[in-house]
Order: sequence, then structure tokens, then C-alpha cells
Amino acid sequence: MLKQPERESKNVNDLFYEMEGMQIQKMNKVLADVELTKAEEKTLIWLAGWEESTVDHLLLVIEKAARIRADKKGGYAHKSKRESEK
Repeated sequence: MLKQPERESKNVNDLFYEMEGMQIQKMNKVLADVELTKAEEKTLIWLAGWEESTVDHLLLVIEKAARIRADKKGGYAHKSKRESEK
């Protein structure tokens, strides 16, 4: 699970910090039980500071890849499509 760094540890304005927190929440929802290395966490937290559409598109790709792998193995992984994919 990704954890947003403390506000005081970053030189950013309040709006940026709030948006970063929302992006991290979205990432945690998609990544759920995926175990991440510290380097992966650091990269994803960095990515959370990017434009919302950039993060959304990356998360869609991750979900699509999970569905494809699950389908090939006969499993289940987010089979329902998001509104933006319909």
C-alpha cells in the first residue's frame, strides 16, 4: 500500500498535496494486494504528482493487463470495465 509522504517533507502547495493524495488513493485501489518494492513505491508516489489523466491512463493499462492475464489463466481480475473504457 502506498503512503503519501508527510506534507512537511515536500516543498509543494496545498492543492498539489491534496491531488497527490487522491492519486495515491486511486493507485492503492487498483494495486490492492500487490506487494511493491521501496523503489516501486517511490516511483508511483512520484507519478502521483503528474497530471490526473496520465495516472488514470496508466492505471487503465495495469487493469487491462491484469484482466488479460486472468483470462488466459482462467481466473478473475477486474472483469468489469470502467466507464472510461466503455
